[in-house]
Amino acid sequence: MAAISPLDGPVAVTGCSGFTGGHMVRELVLHGYTVRACIRDADSWRGKDCVNYLGRLPNVEIINGCDLFTTGSFNMAFKDCIGVFHVAAVLGNSADGKSQPLGSGEVSQDVYNGGMVGTENVINAINASGSVKRLVYTSSMAAVSGARSGIVPKGYEWTETDWASDGVDPEQWQQPGNAYTRSKVDTEHLINNAADNSDGRWDAITMNPAMICGPILFKAQVGQWIMQIGKLAGGEEPNWPSRNDMYYNIIDVRDLVKAHRLAAESSVDHKATHGGPRYVLHGSGGRSAVRLGTDVSAIINEFFPGFILGKPVTVDGDGEPITVTSNVLNDCKKAKSVLGATIRPVEETIRDLVESSIELGIITPQFQA
Repeated sequence: MAAISPLDGPVAVTGCSGFTGGHMVRELVLHGYTVRACIRDADSWRGKDCVNYLGRLPNVEIINGCDLFTTGSFNMAFKDCIGVFHVAAVLGNSADGKSQPLGSGEVSQDVYNGGMVGTENVINAINASGSVKRLVYTSSMAAVSGARSGIVPKGYEWTETDWASDGVDPEQWQQPGNAYTRSKVDTEHLINNAADNSDGRWDAITMNPAMICGPILFKAQVGQWIMQIGKLAGGEEPNWPSRNDMYYNIIDVRDLVKAHRLAAESSVDHKATHGGPRYVLHGSGGRSAVRLGTDVSAIINEFFPGFILGKPVTVDGDGEPITVTSNVLNDCKKAKSVLGATIRPVEETIRDLVESSIELGIITPQFQA
């Protein structure tokens, strides 16, 4: 199998100004790797913030100009590398016509193309390198559950054999709201087919995380789920993807990037495992889901009892209580048994997220009188 190690040569990480990408670089250098950190624009505020942090880590080379929408932009970064960790993605909150200057500006199209077109560019750069032996791709639980979440029976447990497209009406599947899910499903198939067609030169492994949370390394990483928990701790009302109370299915970013590294270093025949070369990373500390307005609030209050907490909306426009349910189970059973992945308690994840948010000046706690 195409297992890699720090002794084999450098590795490349895409999307390093993002939350998972930055943590991925840190995880790898702490375990002896030389890392090519791929950044789209090192001169943007996000890029500068990222470079400022990564520049303090050992054995990191910043490669600027790595754009998912630009053919050939990853070729230099991947040259002589033995592994690639493809973490970069276009998310709904960054596909605004400004954050992705080479995109179309149409959110669903840019989200989908960021996966498909961007990953095609990554695959072409891997093939051009002649040296890469293994690709580890950061997909999403969206590719496992996605549009099927509301149609499975209570107590259903997602596994690596589940695909979000299974049994979904084709017309519904093509709706703009499913752009991210379709992107992840189609990108996984694209990667697997490309690896199969490489004549054994390289193989591919996919990681399928849920809501990625944990400590923030630099300000540019703030976004999505970590921002909402920070708002709660800072006494503000959550606002993305809605103001409403909801369940969060959390994976700690540190556990996630460790699982990426373990997968890259494993000599297991990933393709022959249950569900093939993909790993569900979902269910921190054995808990499937935590409710934002009750469970998460209680955890923050336990560690920071003097904080005035924000409150998500719990009633609809007519004043009726919003029904919040979580009828499925999640556990990283395969990743734990095959890779030796470890999953820390969700309480630790939320505590460290809040502490780092305060340390970086992202939130200012409000204290009870």
